[in-house]
Amino acid sequence: MMMNSIEERDNLIRLLQEALKFYANQENYNGSKNASVCCSGISVSLVEIDEGTQARFALNKAKELAETNQKLQDDYDKLLLEADELEATGETNPMELIRVFVETHKEDGNNQNI
Repeated sequence: MMMNSIEERDNLIRLLQEALKFYANQENYNGSKNASVCCSGISVSLVEIDEGTQARFALNKAKELAETNQKLQDDYDKLLLEADELEATGETNPMELIRVFVETHKEDGNNQNI
């Protein structure tokens, strides 16, 4: 199921907030009793264990969302251009407009969804 852009953006904001909270918490930079202990008995901070994983994950999700939004915008712009081109034919019969649209896509090799 595909989420709408608002839900995706809200989820991304929450993800970025959680990553920022983690790195902003000074306790995560200190050796922690809850963190694993390396073989020499020295406690390791949660930030050292994390090694930037949360930040990279959040940034990757932000990049994916931006790429998805750009693709949606590009597809929308293409559809608008095609609609303008169809309108320019002067044809008003809906069935004829569909035929012209399909023929145009067959010529372009973009008929995978038709």
